[in-house]
Amino acid sequence: MTVFFFLIKEGFKGLIRSQYAGLFTIFIISISLILIGLGFVTSRDMVFAVQKLKSQFELEVFLKYAATDREIEQFYAMLDSMPEILHASYISPDSAAKRFKKEFGEDIYSILDYNPLPPSFTIELKPIYRNIVSVEGIIANIRKNPIVDEVKYRRNLLLTLEKYQRIIFVIATLVFLFFTFVSIVLVSNSIKMTIFARRELISTLKLIGATNTFVKVPFFIEGALEGIIGATISCGFFYALTYVANNFFYHFVYYKIQLDLKFYVGLISLGFLFGLIGSLRTVGKFLGKIG
Repeated sequence: MTVFFFLIKEGFKGLIRSQYAGLFTIFIISISLILIGLGFVTSRDMVFAVQKLKSQFELEVFLKYAATDREIEQFYAMLDSMPEILHASYISPDSAAKRFKKEFGEDIYSILDYNPLPPSFTIELKPIYRNIVSVEGIIANIRKNPIVDEVKYRRNLLLTLEKYQRIIFVIATLVFLFFTFVSIVLVSNSIKMTIFARRELISTLKLIGATNTFVKVPFFIEGALEGIIGATISCGFFYALTYVANNFFYHFVYYKIQLDLKFYVGLISLGFLFGLIGSLRTVGKFLGKIG
């Protein structure tokens, strides 16, 4: 237990001794985590907006005007049995005429002597199937039915939404990888400078029989502490940002930044990992040179 507390104390001492190098590393880790967090929140909310637009995506299936009630019932049963379909609504010619009057302000019968609007179905797909590949497969299956005249959907809108979804994912991934790399490299350099400054002490410890683990652990603790402190600073930034931004947006648009406990725990965990990986990357290599 005494050895454990000694190693912890040495880790804290190393952080203090590193001075400007340690402070600079903490600063960079906090900035990196802030940018990663901003990228996460932005991409999350943009993906949510895309998903919300996709939730309004529907297929319109127009049936042949001559379709009988029996055929329509059988077709509805087929739609109801398809696992991809969340909900299907039948629109009769009379209902379509009422909708026409509501949307355009004119009675279809005052324009024509008959109702040319065919029976149709509005289909809402389950979220997992709201993509171009699944949609085209579903449409191909629906078109096999002989009473189906035409299937309409907003193909260009779906393609655009999927394109932006991919772009958001790629950008968020690149931002995360870049700042992860930067943080780990800077922690490594900070630990490297600390090891170099304490090379005589390390050599002395090895001469009197100190194990590699005994020598390495304080540096691991130092790196982890730099990461945790940097992450704590970034958590403070996001807490303040959420408070200020939500009060600001409240007066203009209905938008609220929502950050739960998992987000803050994730930042602390990332900071810890950045610091630990950075120290692991350096300690073995440079202690070997000193030894």
